[in-house]
Amino acid sequence: MAPAVDSVVRSQLLAAGGNAVIPPTVWAIISFLVVLAILWKKVLPIILDAMDKRAREIRDALSAAENARAEAEQMMQRHQADLDAARHEARQIIEEGKADAQRVKAQIIDDAQREAQQTIERVRREIDLAKQAALEQLHLRSVQLSFELARDLIGKSLDPQDHQALIDERIRALSSNN
Repeated sequence: MAPAVDSVVRSQLLAAGGNAVIPPTVWAIISFLVVLAILWKKVLPIILDAMDKRAREIRDALSAAENARAEAEQMMQRHQADLDAARHEARQIIEEGKADAQRVKAQIIDDAQREAQQTIERVRREIDLAKQAALEQLHLRSVQLSFELARDLIGKSLDPQDHQALIDERIRALSSNN
């Protein structure tokens, strides 16, 4: 094919009057190569720098996203741990509350039983005292009635000292019988 191109070029040279004319295709190729060389020297470094910058930005964004994801996971784990700790603490507080309620209940029951026992003992003492007082009054009244009956039978009255001595003697006699 090279001889055919040479013959075409020669025929064109001869047709042009023997002047050496460069065909337009060659000028197009030369122009393309010049433009390509200019682009290669001037524009290509700018484009490569922009692409490198964009690649760095993408890498940085991916790294930041990975860091944010890792931080979010750590925060989630801390949050979960805090939540578990709060649940555990709440269970402990509830258990302590139940234990405190049981202690208070037991204390109230003990206090009520002690108070009831004290009240029963106090009432028994009061009953015993009232019984003793009633018995003493009954003894005194029976002695007085006996003296009144004896006075009516005998027909005389005793002086207060004899009367008191007789009452004391009768009380001692009745007390020793019971």
